[in-house]
Amino acid sequence: MPYFRRTHQGVILLLGAALLFLWAWRSNFWMPPAPAPPQHSSPVFVEITGVAAHPGVYSFNHPPTLLETWRRAGGPEPASASETKLASGSRVEISDGGIYKGGRMSGPQLLTLGLALDLNRATRADLEALPGIGPALAGRILDYRQSHGPFRQIEDLEQVSGIGPKKLAQLKPYLTIQGQEASPPDPE
Repeated sequence: MPYFRRTHQGVILLLGAALLFLWAWRSNFWMPPAPAPPQHSSPVFVEITGVAAHPGVYSFNHPPTLLETWRRAGGPEPASASETKLASGSRVEISDGGIYKGGRMSGPQLLTLGLALDLNRATRADLEALPGIGPALAGRILDYRQSHGPFRQIEDLEQVSGIGPKKLAQLKPYLTIQGQEASPPDPE
């Protein structure tokens, strides 16, 4: 068995303690674990127009009630305080006396905010805001929808003259059908 002098034993003990300290420091041994990052949900965008003190598009971190949006925009107190939750992309027009009319934002606004267009509710102007869709193709989509009824799935667009697999793949991220989830457009 090897024999270590007292000074060697002290150096070995000191080196061991230093290594133990380094390991504890690198692994944050004495610190509590960092909290998990907060879950980020997509913002809910609501447009307020009409007789509000501050009309515009507002972002919420949860689906707001009608009353919440009015208070944020500085509108008059509503005739009836509705607890209805508004979906992202909603448009609320406030008139005198707290009367409101609900609707949907325009297609260009929805696309600018990264929200998808509902293929069965889109107007000609909404469709023209999509990449690669001009007035003629927008008209053919509307004609098809009128003669065949609402689209059941986005892939049904291939039945419209002028839309093939490539065009469909280009349009798909920007479209949804009510009740289906939409994915935001992919950055290019």
